[in-house]
Amino acid sequence: MSFLTFIRFIPIVLIPLFYLACSDEKPEPKQETQLPPTVEKKPTTQIPSAAKPVVYIEELDQFQEYFKEQHETSFSHVTKKNWTSYTAGKDGILTKVLLFGKPNYTISEHYGSSMSGFVRADNPETGPKYGEWSITREEIVNQLALQGLTEIDRGWITLQMRGEIPQQAGRMYFIVCDQISDKRAWFGAFAFAEGNSYKNGRFWLHPEHDLVFRTYVGKTADQLEREQRGQPLFDSDTASLVPAKDVPAAPKPMIELSRNFEPSPAQPAKPSEPEQDEPVFEEPLYQPATEGPKVVIPEQIVEETENIEPEEIISTPQLNENTPSSIEGNNSQLPQRSLFERFFKNQTE
Repeated sequence: MSFLTFIRFIPIVLIPLFYLACSDEKPEPKQETQLPPTVEKKPTTQIPSAAKPVVYIEELDQFQEYFKEQHETSFSHVTKKNWTSYTAGKDGILTKVLLFGKPNYTISEHYGSSMSGFVRADNPETGPKYGEWSITREEIVNQLALQGLTEIDRGWITLQMRGEIPQQAGRMYFIVCDQISDKRAWFGAFAFAEGNSYKNGRFWLHPEHDLVFRTYVGKTADQLEREQRGQPLFDSDTASLVPAKDVPAAPKPMIELSRNFEPSPAQPAKPSEPEQDEPVFEEPLYQPATEGPKVVIPEQIVEETENIEPEEIISTPQLNENTPSSIEGNNSQLPQRSLFERFFKNQTE
C-alpha cells in the first residue's frame, strides 16, 4: 500500500513543475555593477631633465639692462637665429639666466608654447655643450603674475639651468635654443638694445644688438674647498680663455647704425662756365646808421656866391633897438642877403 500511495502523489508533484517549465517568464539575469570608463594615459616621451645644480653663494655676474620701447625679438630653433652670447666675469656654475620680456601671443601660426635648449662655450654651433634649460608660455605668465604684471606687461623671465654648467672668467658662452614645441619657428618676445651697449656679447640678429639679461653664478662645495686651499677652479692649460673668432655673422647684411649720421657721398663737380668779370664796389667798413638829406646846390647859385665879396655879406649897419621908427625907415637902406645865405637859412630852418 505504501508503494501505491507514493505513485499516486507523483503526478501531483510533476504537474506544477511542468507548467513552470513551459511558462515564458525567464528569471532575470544578475546585474553586475559597471564602473565608469577609464582613459588610458599615453606614455610621455619627454627626456628626464637633469637636476638643478647645488651651489652656494649665488651672485649676479653679467647684465645688460638698457633697452628701447617696442624693441623686441624672439628665439628660433633655426641655426644662426637661436642664440645670445655673454662673457663670464666670475668662476663657478651658471645657475640661471634672466631675460626681460613678455610671452608671445597664444593664437599664432608662428609661435610655439615652449622652448628648450642648452649652453655652449666659445661657439654657438661647435663649442662644448653644457647643461640644459626649458621654459613654457604658462611659466612665463605665472612668473609675471608673481611680479604683479599681466600677460601684456614686460618683466623678468627666469631660465632655470639644469646640470653643472661651468663658468670661467673671460670665456664666452652662448645660450642656444634647439627646440620649439607645436612645430613652430619662434618663441617669446624679449627686449633688446641697439648701439652695442654690451661689449662682451650680442645676440644673433645684429653685431650691435644686445638682449636685456642677467646671469647668476654660484659655487659648489667642492669649488669652495678648492678656493680655500688656494687652488684654481679651472685648468688654464685645457680651457680656452679666448673666445673663438668664427662666431657666426648676422643672417643678412644690415645697415650700420653709425652710417645714419654720415654725410651723403660727394657728387662729381659740374664743369664751371667762364664767369664775366664785373666791377666790385667796395663799401667802407663803417657806415652811419642814418644819413642826412643830401643838399644839391645849383651851379648858378654857386657862381653868384663866388662873385660876391665877403665884406658885403658880413657887414650890417648898427641899429638902435629903442628906435623902431628908425628901423622901419631904414629898411630900404639895408643891404639884401645873398642867395647863398638865404638858401642855407631856409634849409636849416
